[in-house]
Amino acid sequence: MRQAGFTIARVSFGVLAASLLAAATLAAPAAGPASASTCPPSGKCFAVTVSPASPTAGATTSFAFTITNEAATQQLGSAQISAPAGFVITGAPGAKSFTPSSALFINLGLNPPTTTTTLTVNAIPVCSGGSYQWGIEAKQSNDFSGTGNDFQLDPASAGNLSGSVAGSCSLAFTGDGQPAGAAVNAVITSGFPSPGGPVKVEVLDGSGKLVTGSTAAVTVAIGSNPGAGSLSGTLTVNASGGVASFSDLSIDQPGDGYTLTATSPGITPAPPSNPFKIWVSAQPCTAPCSASSSTATTTATVTTTSPIPAGDFLAFGLGGVDFSCVGTYQRVSDTVSFNVLSPSGVALSTAQFTVTLDINKTAVLASGRTGASQWETCYASTKSFTTLPNTSGTTVIGGVTYQTGLLPDCSKTQGAPCVQARHKDMAGDVIITFLASGDPYGWG
Repeated sequence: MRQAGFTIARVSFGVLAASLLAAATLAAPAAGPASASTCPPSGKCFAVTVSPASPTAGATTSFAFTITNEAATQQLGSAQISAPAGFVITGAPGAKSFTPSSALFINLGLNPPTTTTTLTVNAIPVCSGGSYQWGIEAKQSNDFSGTGNDFQLDPASAGNLSGSVAGSCSLAFTGDGQPAGAAVNAVITSGFPSPGGPVKVEVLDGSGKLVTGSTAAVTVAIGSNPGAGSLSGTLTVNASGGVASFSDLSIDQPGDGYTLTATSPGITPAPPSNPFKIWVSAQPCTAPCSASSSTATTTATVTTTSPIPAGDFLAFGLGGVDFSCVGTYQRVSDTVSFNVLSPSGVALSTAQFTVTLDINKTAVLASGRTGASQWETCYASTKSFTTLPNTSGTTVIGGVTYQTGLLPDCSKTQGAPCVQARHKDMAGDVIITFLASGDPYGWG
């Protein structure tokens, strides 16, 4: 009895296996190279590969689409390739036509079985990076006419239409388009005090090369804002040839250490621009020449006292800079800044100045230092100078390191920089006069 039971089980297994084999045979296509698991019952299918699969963000790339007709008997006559979202097609050699989003190829003549052709589509990948997917349709007709999609993409090829963009586009201020400063409300250019070119921002691809075809909208704004200024002008500009030019920017408050930023949707923002100064004024100077300005607390006057080369400028500022000297002495006046600049913006290191700070009565009374003799001058310069004992230090202004310290009084042995005089006028203002040189700042 045990032997008979075992034999029946084996016979039943054999019959089941034969049934499965018959079913598989009936489901197979009549002929053709495509496998039974991929080709539709109609037998019309095609395979595709795309190269490269990892293009550089923003860089014009030639994509090669290799199409293989897998049908047994039908010709593949035409194909239309659709770009991934954000890609821009710029060319399609041999195509009947193309738009920024698709390319149409006709009269391909891919006869069965397994004939192959390679189609080229030039496109600019999306700047923001990430994954993407091409689209493709193929028809039996040579002119891509009729309705429906005559051929079906082999599911085994579907993944070949996907890829991932390498890197991302970025912005950068160009080497010749960095802001070089200006006077208040004057146009900021790449040259100061003489006119220069516009401020310029370039669009770079994922490998750092200029995207010459980019027309991205680029917006600039103030980054570091030492003078609490406002930026005016055309703040958003479409790039041309990959470069956005800003020709009418200005800032309405003086300050040292302003920077600009640049942004565009889907693109990595630019690093901040080089720091630059906004002066109260910049005027052609032949010695002696003077500049003056007032704020709520301070009236400052600067006069050159040394020979000035023809064509140079006296640049003058009041406010927009803050620094301190070692010790407990507190600033009351606004900071005065001044320099003599060549037409190319180079500071005249030998320039000499006389500076007067008039600190109004209200600020004097609020400070508690009502006697003129109680007032000192905190000074900063790129050149080493003599300070009152135990007040020497350093500070960084606009990316430049300055020595700081309280100035000693002028004497036969102590020349500039030094305090020449202090007194109170009839209105109760404290007036400080000091001598200066080089590229300095000062406050009382």
